[in-house]
Amino acid sequence: MSESVLKTIIQLFAIVAKEDSVTVEEKRLIEAFLKDHLNKAKVETYLQLFEEYSESITHSSENQLEEEHDQIKKICQHINSELTQKQKVVIILELIAIILADSHISDREEELVRFTASLFNIPDEEVSLIESFVTASEQKDIDNSNILIISREDSTLPKTHFIGRSALEGLIFVLHISTADTYVIKYLGTTDLYLNGVPIKNGKINVLGTGSTIKADKVLPIYYGDILGHFINSDEANLISFHANNLSFKFKNGKLGLRDISIQEESGKLVGLMGASGAGKSTLLNVLNGNETPTDGQVLINGVNIHTSPEEIEGVIGFVPQDDLLIEDLTVYQNLYFAAKLCFAHLTDQETEALVTKTLSSLGLLETKDLKVGSPLEKTISGGQRKRLNIGLELLREPSVLFVDEPTSGLSSRDSENIMDLLKELSLKGKLVFVVIHQPSSDIFKMFDKLVILDTGGYQIYYGNPVEAVVYFKEMIELINSEQGECLECGNVNPEQIFNIIETKVVNEYGNFTTERKISPVQWNQMFIDKQKKPLTSQGFDNQPHSTLKIPSRFKQFQLFARRDVFSKMSNKQYLLINLLEAPILAFILAYIVRYFVTYHTTDPEYLFSKNLNIPAYLFMSIIVALFMGLTVSAEEIIRDRKILKRESFLHLSRSSYLFSKIAILFTLSAIQTFTFVLVGNGILEIKGMLLTHWMILFSTSCFANVLGLNISSAFNSAVTIYILIPILLIPQLLLSGVVVKFDKLNPDLSHTGQVPLIGDLMASRWAFEASMVSQFKDNTYESQFYTYDKIMAQADYKKIYYIPTLETKLEYCLNNHKNESDSIQTIINENLELLSSEISGELKVIGEDKFDVNVLQKSFSYDIYESTSQFLKNLHAFYSRRYNKADKEKDRIITGMTETIEERNAFDQLKNEYHNEAIADIVKNQNDPHRIIESEGQLIQKVFPIYKDPDPSGFLDYGEQFYVPKKHLFNRFFDTVVFNIAVIWMMSIFLIISLYFDVLRKIVTGMGK
Repeated sequence: MSESVLKTIIQLFAIVAKEDSVTVEEKRLIEAFLKDHLNKAKVETYLQLFEEYSESITHSSENQLEEEHDQIKKICQHINSELTQKQKVVIILELIAIILADSHISDREEELVRFTASLFNIPDEEVSLIESFVTASEQKDIDNSNILIISREDSTLPKTHFIGRSALEGLIFVLHISTADTYVIKYLGTTDLYLNGVPIKNGKINVLGTGSTIKADKVLPIYYGDILGHFINSDEANLISFHANNLSFKFKNGKLGLRDISIQEESGKLVGLMGASGAGKSTLLNVLNGNETPTDGQVLINGVNIHTSPEEIEGVIGFVPQDDLLIEDLTVYQNLYFAAKLCFAHLTDQETEALVTKTLSSLGLLETKDLKVGSPLEKTISGGQRKRLNIGLELLREPSVLFVDEPTSGLSSRDSENIMDLLKELSLKGKLVFVVIHQPSSDIFKMFDKLVILDTGGYQIYYGNPVEAVVYFKEMIELINSEQGECLECGNVNPEQIFNIIETKVVNEYGNFTTERKISPVQWNQMFIDKQKKPLTSQGFDNQPHSTLKIPSRFKQFQLFARRDVFSKMSNKQYLLINLLEAPILAFILAYIVRYFVTYHTTDPEYLFSKNLNIPAYLFMSIIVALFMGLTVSAEEIIRDRKILKRESFLHLSRSSYLFSKIAILFTLSAIQTFTFVLVGNGILEIKGMLLTHWMILFSTSCFANVLGLNISSAFNSAVTIYILIPILLIPQLLLSGVVVKFDKLNPDLSHTGQVPLIGDLMASRWAFEASMVSQFKDNTYESQFYTYDKIMAQADYKKIYYIPTLETKLEYCLNNHKNESDSIQTIINENLELLSSEISGELKVIGEDKFDVNVLQKSFSYDIYESTSQFLKNLHAFYSRRYNKADKEKDRIITGMTETIEERNAFDQLKNEYHNEAIADIVKNQNDPHRIIESEGQLIQKVFPIYKDPDPSGFLDYGEQFYVPKKHLFNRFFDTVVFNIAVIWMMSIFLIISLYFDVLRKIVTGMGK
């Protein structure tokens, strides 16, 4: 208060108090008022000023009342510009006390008081209540819901609140002035009563400050929270009793984090949890809110065990962790809006918007509602606003019990007070609020109704009133003035005193502090157990705890999660731009680099698709790009939301809805990325006829990578770890795709002669690349006309040129060596005969089983057997020659029909150049491999012309074949390679989705870390 304002108030007192003269009692009250606000030296000065003002006032004027009104109006204008409503109420209170000092109030005095109060915006009914309070001397003198009486005899007044204290001699009146939310007390009695350690004079009116304590010998202390509790309009049906009984908690490493802690509270309390670092504050908070299960003991809300019956208290508990739970790319409004939609399925959009706007207003965030939250490093809103918004996520649904972990950490003193005011207001509405607090200011410290202090090792060493905690620890070490909990002059409490006392170190013989504490945590705990009086047992309510939570259906949650994620991604312009432009830019770079031009001697270089040797490389790199984009776009999705997921798990929201919303959005993004990639890349390279097929292959591959990325995002705790893992995941896809290293050139421990090894089948790149190559070669507009004939001719060529000559060689060996009695030679002959029998049996299924009797090969080899087998092989050669010639004629007939004129011939050549790529044809035909046919495990394996080779399954589930075969076999059915391979990639994706749903990889990683 400034000096000019105090002078103005003194002048106001003089105007109103001067009737005929100022009485001695009025002067005494003025002096008492001045002593409350000034030091002793200045009291006399201002008292003299009051007398001068009083003497200057005369009542001879006929317009005296009007003049006084004008004077008071000027005075009040000055006061209104300087003082708060609470201070103005105190002025009216003092003014009424002064004019009632002579036990009489005149009409003039009454009128001036009412006029002054009206200028202060204090209603008449409240002025009347203050007058009644000031004059009251017995319980029956006042009966009002804004009055609390503390006495030894129970109050019979129906409206007045009552607190009983059997040892109290006299009455304590407490008045709640609602317009300023101020509490004042008046004591009438003979007991030595103390307010915050200061004696209360009989009949003196005092303002009750936050955190105040009223004490007297043999009288149970009366705390500020006890008084406030009587003025809270709580719904009796929603009252909460909270009992934590003998809680202990053991960490996974066997260390005890909490030891035998008990707390009993009810609705309308703000409870602080304090302690040194590592004392177990956050652990206790997590046990109390149900996030952790105690090793011993139980937590009950209205008799319901929150750990064994969590479904019965669903929505009753709220939790605000120390970390941000905000989605940084959404606005302040959107963060609250989606939180509300996920909690209140029964509200319409309009009702939800109204609730969010109301909450923003109460948080003081209405003006920032359209600002993006931003990250802590790139701030858009302040730290205090972030913390208020975090609390707002829980305030939306107004849980009956709220747990807040270090809400003031890292905030300025002003922001800290704003946050604590918010939590205090919530407790005054009848909620029970637990707060972990660290180094609070005096004002914040006094806001708490109860304080729990823990010492290192999880020992409970105090539970009670905050201000009394200072007294308690002073008394324990027998400090001077131990009865004083706060400063007598300023009323401040220094919470640091508590920890200075708790952690006092032993002094050595040289006068230096050692690292050893004077009193150990175990000793403090024992003192607490010995000293504490039997706690007042909280009333146990057996009504069902009230919950406002109405969780939407899983499908509705899916929609909300998806909308939230879309809004978040769209608001991040940089993210959106990079992800939408990444694919076409990469496609352009890749296609431009591999766009190979053919140079002829007579003409300038020109581009021909058929002559571009780099098309296979492009197809392969497009798959690697799809894998890379799919992984990078999804790798941080879950780890970024981990804290938010923890809160949503606390609210029992559907994890599957969240996951499927992520998958749906990522798949949509992958569809766009791969389509733009194919559109640009295939356009530049003039790859025709496979736009949709190529897109489907890349899209499927990218979706596989999306789900793989989500798995590692869910499994690991660090984004750095995830991005280190991406190359580890991509390199096997490169090496084991069948492109960089051929499957038959792998380490023998990994490879399998004649078919793709299992390790290759585990790679999505292998299935995708094979599908791309087979589709481009077999299904293009040019080759599709001749594929059937080319297939017959290629198989016939293989049989004539490689297969039958190999069988004949085996047969010749048998003839030339059958008389050799060497065991090794006979073994080779038997193996050759077995191979001949097996292979000829397969050929008989093609040409007719009556053409040869394979049983003769199982007899002792002779020249007759040689003759008959040799003749069969010649006939077989002739059979395949006829097949070749027939197919060749048919193909020639079609080509001739398409090239009868020069124009048709040119069109035919152009068709071939536009659709048939020679490099792809060379690879899928495998004609450059020196080993056209190999023998393995008693079988001849075709290595040449895999693109024309039909599967030769050996069982119901046998799908294994060479790379680039046109068909796959499974379940006794044949499938086109492109369809089959895409289906395999999707099956791999589904497997990863199931793994993600059950969090398999995270459980494995967690298990390995133990």
